[in-house]
Amino acid sequence: MKRFNLIISFILLTLLLTQNVFATENINDVSFTDLDENYWAFEGIEKLVSSDIIVGYPDGSFKPEGNITRAELVKIVNKVYSFTQKQDTTSFADIKLEDWYYEEVLIAQAAGYINGYPDGTFKPNELVTREELCKIIDVINNLVLLPVDKLPSDEISPWAVEYVNKVISNRLMLVDENGNFRATEKATRAEACDALAKFLLDENEDQPDSTPNSGNGGSTEEAVDETLSKVTRRLEVGVIPNLSSEDQIEIVNDIIENIKAYEADKTHDYESAAKEVYKKYNQLSEAEKIELQLEISDQNDLRDLRSLKDFFFPDADI
Repeated sequence: MKRFNLIISFILLTLLLTQNVFATENINDVSFTDLDENYWAFEGIEKLVSSDIIVGYPDGSFKPEGNITRAELVKIVNKVYSFTQKQDTTSFADIKLEDWYYEEVLIAQAAGYINGYPDGTFKPNELVTREELCKIIDVINNLVLLPVDKLPSDEISPWAVEYVNKVISNRLMLVDENGNFRATEKATRAEACDALAKFLLDENEDQPDSTPNSGNGGSTEEAVDETLSKVTRRLEVGVIPNLSSEDQIEIVNDIIENIKAYEADKTHDYESAAKEVYKKYNQLSEAEKIELQLEISDQNDLRDLRSLKDFFFPDADI
């Protein structure tokens, strides 16, 4: 099979993987401008980044002390535990079909680890607190309260005491030197990575097979069709509304048309169509290219894109 970087055979993968600002450089090398190996949570961050579960920012930083939203957290948790089953619909009043996190919320609800608020909302953009993170970890793992020398001396919300104590007793998160846990404070990206990385299976351990492989190493056609449909919808409802130029929108519409043509007819010449779209892409300004890449990356799961690579280009060196 021809090398991907020579023929630009699938425009969606091209946009995401030809300029690997954060999909290759930061994931494979785990190199960030604001992070080094001496950072307390480096190992956990490295594990999640290397597993394509979380990425850094376009400026080369990771922002480990930055906070994390409820929508961002469910996406990470779903990846860590390889949750893929989802509900058909959601009752949350503030979760819409066009939201980038719509399917992640459906998956989280099916897994049973999230609840909404009394008013029927999920509040996807609310920042997660440390005690909320503890609840999710305990609900998923059904932790046992172990003997522990030091439990928090500072305030914990009454509903969260059991969850926090279990997480601490299992040494997944710890109190500080003053005996404080800061349960009601916002969790950081580093804290979430450090705690969740402890549950991530190593490469040599058995993992759920969410994209079955055929004998030649490629994803099954059914799995690819499902992934293509998912990516198409995310392009339509997540990417296009956020683009700033008509040229960018035209490119994404061409990508969608190419994907749909392949779904309808597996003999469709997607390579030639992709090359034509790539010519348009090369005419964008550097700022427009970066914006387009970021929007596509933000709205899609890198694992989905790599599963497409495995099907269309299993021998490609990306």
